[in-house]
Amino acid sequence: MKPTSKRILFILLTMFFLIASVVVYSSFIQSAYSQVVSLRGQLASEQSNYQQLSQTIAQIKTLIDKFQSQSSDRSKISLILPTSKDPSYLLSQIVGLAQADGVVISSVGTQILPIQPSGSNIVKGIGQIKADVALSGSYASFKTFLKQMETNILILDVNNLKLSSSQQSGAGSVPTLSYNISLTSYYQSN
Repeated sequence: MKPTSKRILFILLTMFFLIASVVVYSSFIQSAYSQVVSLRGQLASEQSNYQQLSQTIAQIKTLIDKFQSQSSDRSKISLILPTSKDPSYLLSQIVGLAQADGVVISSVGTQILPIQPSGSNIVKGIGQIKADVALSGSYASFKTFLKQMETNILILDVNNLKLSSSQQSGAGSVPTLSYNISLTSYYQSN
């Protein structure tokens, strides 16, 4: 073969390989590259969604923690303003205060009053329990009893107070007085 023929053959082979590489690039590599670009876009989108979900989960966890800490607040509020009409809770508070302060209870009567409706649909109505209590004891112990009622966890309003003298045991002894108290306690209606 002549050198010119070899050169032409070499140029033709080079052109053939060049055209073949362009065909291979356009048919295989370019479509694969577009798939890679598409997959990279999906990956970026999924990573963004993952970060947003992670942030949302973190916010939900903080809300759950706040809610659980507020459940202790709810139980404290239930002691202050019970969630149901419970005259026994009111009586236990009165009896406990009387025993602690040295006042003797002679009689107790309770009455559940009608619920006062609230002006809003959001806020529940407030119910009342009225208690009439007859007590006896010294003035100092009764005064302590009233102070304890003021600072008691249960909301108690003294509506009426009647004082009458009772018996004296002898000379120099502390006079015993009789007290009739009308109290009102409150509860949340269901």
